[in-house]
Amino acid sequence: MNIVVTLVHEDFLVTFPYDPELVNAIKRLPGRTWDKRTKRWKVPASPAALDGLRSMAKQARLPLTISPSDVAKMEAERTADRQAAYIATTDRVPDAATIDFPHVTEPYQHQIAGLAFLATTKHGGLFWEMGLGKTKTAIDYAEWLAGWAKDCGVCEMKPHSPQCPRSNDFRCLIVTPNTVVDNWGAEIEKHTLFTDYALLRAPMTLVNRARKLATRRYSVVNTEVMSQGPLAKAILDREWDLVIIDESQRFKNPRAMRTKRMLKVKSKYRLILTGTPLTNSPQDLWAQLTFLRPGILGSWWSFQQEYLFKDRFGNVLGLRAGAEEKLRGKMASIGYRRTKKEVLDLPEKVYEDRHIEMSETQARAYQTMKEELRMAMPEAGDQIVAHSILTQLLRLTQITAGLYGEGDTYEWDDRNPKLLELDQLLNVDLEGKQVVVFGMYRRELEELAARYAVGKHIAHVGGLAYGGGIIYGGVKPEMRQEIITQFQDGKRRLLFVQAHSGGIGINLTAAQTAIYYTRGWSLEDYLQSQDRLHRIGQQGTVNIIHLVTKGTIDEQVAKALAAKSDLARRITGDDARALASDVLRR
Repeated sequence: MNIVVTLVHEDFLVTFPYDPELVNAIKRLPGRTWDKRTKRWKVPASPAALDGLRSMAKQARLPLTISPSDVAKMEAERTADRQAAYIATTDRVPDAATIDFPHVTEPYQHQIAGLAFLATTKHGGLFWEMGLGKTKTAIDYAEWLAGWAKDCGVCEMKPHSPQCPRSNDFRCLIVTPNTVVDNWGAEIEKHTLFTDYALLRAPMTLVNRARKLATRRYSVVNTEVMSQGPLAKAILDREWDLVIIDESQRFKNPRAMRTKRMLKVKSKYRLILTGTPLTNSPQDLWAQLTFLRPGILGSWWSFQQEYLFKDRFGNVLGLRAGAEEKLRGKMASIGYRRTKKEVLDLPEKVYEDRHIEMSETQARAYQTMKEELRMAMPEAGDQIVAHSILTQLLRLTQITAGLYGEGDTYEWDDRNPKLLELDQLLNVDLEGKQVVVFGMYRRELEELAARYAVGKHIAHVGGLAYGGGIIYGGVKPEMRQEIITQFQDGKRRLLFVQAHSGGIGINLTAAQTAIYYTRGWSLEDYLQSQDRLHRIGQQGTVNIIHLVTKGTIDEQVAKALAAKSDLARRITGDDARALASDVLRR
């Protein structure tokens, strides 16, 4: 009578004679499942899981049978985890972890360490703030896996060219937000000097995208395809050499179809990229870390029981006692966290709030909307419909921006105090400077761009065009890139950007000032949009100016962002997160 453990792929298959105490013991192992067909327990393989099985056998006074080669694999993984933790903590690469790889573009020290970290862990996360070069390191890792992890034996070229048979066999799937698909193509060319990639997106049909999937070394798809049948099925039907999930925080809802499918993707190696693994709540981490190492946080049900504190209605109120420290430890075991302050001599961000009084017209409209909001709130004891409440709150924000009405009947108040303050900033305080203005609404951005067209409400500076520099979700990729290039080349002074759709995948380092005309509830949008300016290539201090209407929802949004920032800072150990420290001093 003994406990038999067999390592198959990435799981331990465990069998033992039925015993209630043994069943209860194995149920305490994270990620364990019972296979009804084979009548065996399945446990995600890891050194910690092996330790748990050994402890279970010892308590039951039963021998544990496992092959020496399987034990050796787990001990090698344990050593690799220790090396990876050392690299991620120190940015230093020990001799045992040094890898041979000729970078096409010169790396920073943290990028050299990042590549060694990934080569050591095999499945890892780069939790680097935006602007630190996660994309380059991910591409270097793919190239190292494709040809440098072992001697080729086919060609003598290093790095291998796309014509090398071995290189042609390597297949990498990159899942990224739609607005960054083009950027991945440009980055692959920049860091590999070849074009062996396919950008699979609309207007190409899903069927055609599925046909072209994996025909090149890199297949780049947008995040939404994991919710779309034909292409998602094609992705799941094959085993990839490497899967890279860019902006992985978008796969945070365990109940969403795209998250469920992401967790089913088969790959030899896995990598996630995000500067904000946690933006709203601690449960954001479960799917991301589970993708990297199945079972690390247990099942979704067991994760909630162990880590989350809920009220009687099931709403998450926070973390259980001791859960924060455990989550930090889990993240540190497979993730490499760095901030700009830690690794680069980048200038600091400087924040400034401009507090503005409402006009009488605004105040009346605002009060009317507040009354409507109160009426929309249900009686005590009724269930609050969050979507309805948030919609009302967003309408309050529109009023502070100078938009009155609803649907297609909005009126723009071109004399509202916030707009007049923006006039002051652009014409006096920031005269002649390149500026990015962030906002939430398309209509708002269009009105601002029209207001500051050449010669209107702004002093003309020869050689610069002002009108038409708008970036939001509906702008075509080619037009979007043209506008960005003109801005970066100094041909545009002003750029009006929707924080949600334009907050990722673009470089706006030509400007040193960002003005937030309106802000929403999303911490992710806020942090990522400001890092369009504060990133590699920025030559000066980045000034971030908030236009805040006093006594309004603008102030409440700031408080909400402060609460999210504090939680994100504590979980990630990111003491330098500028937003939290700034807002919490208010």
